[in-house]
Amino acid sequence: MKLFIYKSLLVCLLFFLLFHLTFGYALRSYENKIYNAFSKDKIHFIKEKIREEVREANKKENILNKDDAKLFSEFFKKILTEINQQ
Repeated sequence: MKLFIYKSLLVCLLFFLLFHLTFGYALRSYENKIYNAFSKDKIHFIKEKIREEVREANKKENILNKDDAKLFSEFFKKILTEINQQ
């Protein structure tokens, strides 16, 4: 009985180590990628980039071409009709 318990504990320990060396490493690497993608510096950089793009767009006379303007107009009208129905 003792031998069975020792073997079972050894197998469990080896399984645990194998799991952490394979899947645990992959999970940690994805977790780090997600954390780095949404870090404060990255968010600040994206905000500044958006602000700069909006400033550049405001300097232009026409931001949208005629087809895009028509498409957005129809989209906003549809949203307003749905809101008014509520």
